[in-house]
Amino acid sequence: MLLAALVLVAAGQAFECRVATVHDGDTIRCADGTRVRLQGIDANELDGSCHTTCARLSADRARARLESLSLRQTLRCSPTGRSYRRVVAWCSVRLRGRMVDLSCAQVETGTAII
Repeated sequence: MLLAALVLVAAGQAFECRVATVHDGDTIRCADGTRVRLQGIDANELDGSCHTTCARLSADRARARLESLSLRQTLRCSPTGRSYRRVVAWCSVRLRGRMVDLSCAQVETGTAII
């Protein structure tokens, strides 16, 4: 539940997130309803706009990439704060036996910028 996640943010405690949906290239929703904004990156908005500098690839490609990495997976997230009723966090997923930081993975593929 979002309230539980916000308590964890206030305490700075890591939490797990089973990804239910991917909103865009930098925001996911956990199965418990918690919205998580990936720390340190910015993907293009779904309407095609971007804040200052645009990522190389489109918003649709960014969302598809994040879905391929995280949908229905359990992430390990370390919260850093809140933004627009979302938990902001560094999140990692286990892929092929190693932990992969989702923010770094999005930047490496050109679907988000730092």
